Amino acid sequence: MWVTRSGRRITEANAAKLAREFESSSTEIDARTMVFPRKVGRPSLGGKNGTSPQITFRLDTKSRRAAEKLAAREGVTVSALARKALLAKIARAK
Repeated sequence: MWVTRSGRRITEANAAKLAREFESSSTEIDARTMVFPRKVGRPSLGGKNGTSPQITFRLDTKSRRAAEKLAAREGVTVSALARKALLAKIARAK
């Protein structure tokens, strides 16, 4: 769902209807007046633009559950917990 500047909610059904109406009209698009939804989410860790570099690894079920519990206790995600631990290990290795 999208929300217009005026606060109007645009659902998938509304968007489909608007698209049909637009396609059946002779209206031309002025790219300078088009507004796109802003990108949401966390900023990239890889720089200003693009996605963050990723590392994926596997854990046994018991370790995964322990990581989830620890992350919950610390109020962070498992990903943030793993990132913090790896960065600490890298800092100690220097």
